[in-house]
Amino acid sequence: MIIEMTIDPYDRLLALCDPASREYEILKNSLIVRHSKDGRYERVVEILSEMQDAKLLLVLAQKICPAAVPFIVKAISKARDV
Repeated sequence: MIIEMTIDPYDRLLALCDPASREYEILKNSLIVRHSKDGRYERVVEILSEMQDAKLLLVLAQKICPAAVPFIVKAISKARDV
């Protein structure tokens, strides 16, 4: 699955994450891409993860970065619908 997240919550989540953790490894392997939105470009982070890893990120975000939670929940919900 791909978790799409705007730059600010991603940066906060990464900054608060333990560099020795699995979650940090997942976050560091992300891509920054540009999407067209309302005639402008918006930069977002695409985090490639398995469902298990997404759940790890969700637990972490709930503890240390609530702004990242909706992005992760949305990706998990989409993956379950497939």
